[in-house]
Amino acid sequence: MSISILIVSVSALLIGYTAQVTGLCMVRGVKDWIRGKWLRLIAILSSGFWIYLYLPLVPLSKMPSQLMSYNFHWSFLLGGILFGLGAASNGACSISTATRLSSGDLKMLPTIVGWLIGWLLLEYSGLQFNYIKYSANNVWVCWIALGCLILATFLVYWRYRQQWRMWNGIILVGVLAGLVFLLQPAWSPSDFIRDWGLSIVRKNPDMLPTFDRAAILITMLLGMTLGAWRHRRFHWVIPDYIAIGKHLASGTFMGVGAALALGGNDFQLLLALPAVSPAGYLATLGMLLGIRMGIALIKDNTLILLK
Repeated sequence: MSISILIVSVSALLIGYTAQVTGLCMVRGVKDWIRGKWLRLIAILSSGFWIYLYLPLVPLSKMPSQLMSYNFHWSFLLGGILFGLGAASNGACSISTATRLSSGDLKMLPTIVGWLIGWLLLEYSGLQFNYIKYSANNVWVCWIALGCLILATFLVYWRYRQQWRMWNGIILVGVLAGLVFLLQPAWSPSDFIRDWGLSIVRKNPDMLPTFDRAAILITMLLGMTLGAWRHRRFHWVIPDYIAIGKHLASGTFMGVGAALALGGNDFQLLLALPAVSPAGYLATLGMLLGIRMGIALIKDNTLILLK
């Protein structure tokens, strides 16, 4: 086993464990925001920017091409809103779907199937969008952002000591995710599901996720399961037919939205935002709006799917 594979595997294990323990979930962050508590959501939205810690080793301009920026396009906003609505109905976003599944919640299995269905629906639709790449070479912005993050961390420790563990845990996920990205760019769970499905549809074996990517996903899920056992969160949840239908539909919304936005919230937070991608910011805004709308619909019993 090479040193890089060992580093990635250990990092993925720690990402899974920490995500489970800290409750890393954009839906939960928006629910806190509704109650007037911003800190979790701020930590989640800034988590990807910790990749800037590696700037002295790998300049942003020389990072792998997967750290891609695109200009504004309406499909990113629409995709974000659809993804957010699906996530609100599902009760979990991309990463937290995996954490709940690793805790024994089998309702998340139809959600993952829905992701795949959503990606394939857009693929079969034949819709083509003219995405325009956006080039930004503002490395000085990265250094300023990193300085602000470090300053914010000291501020949280000073003013919000009771939430320090949560903030610190989400920071750790961001730092480790940046390291994994540099060594294996297409590592995220939603990327894995997408490439696996599209490789079958397009009959292109070259698109199949590599063994390294499969190992990263399995190791991360193992870390999540260990976290659930360690904190006594593991318990089997067997869905009924209604729950299966609901989560399948929710996952399909998430899959279509992720396809339109070129990635789920894990991709947007950890890759698109630190790449200073205008499209990534638009997609993330759409996801926040979609989750907020979905929560409101659930509360008002307006949309049957979300009940």
